[in-house]
Amino acid sequence: MALRKAYRRGRRTEITIDTEFDPSPLTDHIDNMQRRSRDVRPIFQRIRDDLRKHWPENFTANGLPVGGWAPLDAEYGAWKAAHYPGAPPLVQNGQLFKSLSELRGSPNDISRLRATFGTDVEHAKFHQMGTSKMPKRQIIYEPAEAQTRWGNWIADYIAHGDNEDPTERWEVES
Repeated sequence: MALRKAYRRGRRTEITIDTEFDPSPLTDHIDNMQRRSRDVRPIFQRIRDDLRKHWPENFTANGLPVGGWAPLDAEYGAWKAAHYPGAPPLVQNGQLFKSLSELRGSPNDISRLRATFGTDVEHAKFHQMGTSKMPKRQIIYEPAEAQTRWGNWIADYIAHGDNEDPTERWEVES
């Protein structure tokens, strides 16, 4: 910016400032945003990590995040205590718990604009949906505030990239 001298034009005095704008830093930033909007895999990996935390905690909290799980019926509870002493609810050999703790292999998949997380352990569906002999005990669920949190992660990633330090974000130079 440069301040020009005052000069008279007829009866009026004009004082002006000339300024120029170099859009190249902004253009580069917008190009980077567009590129990141076409591939959000880094955020899907964060979402997987978030689910790896929440879904196992559901087991240790006896389903509290989903409203609590119904207790085992007396007959099955006695059988389980005899055959799997000390095992928490929904755990016999740990296969389902491990599957939801790791979120690796099928059906878990992360691509550029889509991610799938879950388990292919056969008996998971009986817990998730319940049966005529067993109450529903939800194991796969969307954690509280996840949509907002994950949406903010994606928006922040598209706007600023992988950088999680907000002091190092792109700024217009003066």
